[in-house]
Amino acid sequence: MNSSDNVLVFKALANSVRLKIIDTLLDGPKNVESICIKVGETQSRVSHELFCLRNCGFVKPNRNGKRIIYELNKASVMPILNAAEKHTSVFCKELKSCNILSEIKENTQSIYNK
Repeated sequence: MNSSDNVLVFKALANSVRLKIIDTLLDGPKNVESICIKVGETQSRVSHELFCLRNCGFVKPNRNGKRIIYELNKASVMPILNAAEKHTSVFCKELKSCNILSEIKENTQSIYNK
């Protein structure tokens, strides 16, 4: 296991906009415009985050005429999300009371409550 490479995976997922995009794509493939509407972000921001998710292998682009349709790479992403969900369900109380994570939690809540 190469921990420095694993850090990159977690950094890619430790961004609320990227997580909102992933959450949006759980419903199925979408174009940038649809993703922007769902996540409440500008096209520039969504395109930037999609570029990162694409480079990380978390989303796959498919051209449909002039539009690019983004699809979640479920084989890669779902095991990670399922593991995070399982961990959260067991350690939810501890995660919520962690002072180290409180700043991150506050920033995430303010972004999700736009």
